[in-house]
Amino acid sequence: MLGIASRRGISYWLALVPSLAIVGCGGSSDGLPRQAVSGKVTFDGKPLESGTIRFVPSAPPGGGPQVEGGDTIKGGQFSISREVGLVPGSYKVSIYSGNLAGERPKANMGPGRAPAVAKELIPKEYNAMTKLTADIKEGANDLSFDLTSTSKEK
Repeated sequence: MLGIASRRGISYWLALVPSLAIVGCGGSSDGLPRQAVSGKVTFDGKPLESGTIRFVPSAPPGGGPQVEGGDTIKGGQFSISREVGLVPGSYKVSIYSGNLAGERPKANMGPGRAPAVAKELIPKEYNAMTKLTADIKEGANDLSFDLTSTSKEK
């Protein structure tokens, strides 16, 4: 016959095993067919030093779920893991990069003084009025965006 200590041990293990199974599961917890997205961004032929990239659905893929996503850009590279990735479909892409060169010294900051606002380096046709698009498919999504400082709009 099992003693009280043995029964408690069995109860402990029976409660622990389902918890371990949940922790061990990887992937997206929302059940969406998310895909990893990575790539590079150049600005005037050089890797964009720093910035952000944002993907907004153009239209729901087949009437399915819509998700937005994005990442920081460092050294011209970005990478969104599958766990938080995008579902297949068409997206509008916005790329931003600010310049704080004119930032006010901290000694001049204080009550009644607004902090310096970063000047956007990337033309609006790549962000606020973006013309950039991307089609995300099942499998590998390695994208490349080549931006220029001279606006193509007149």
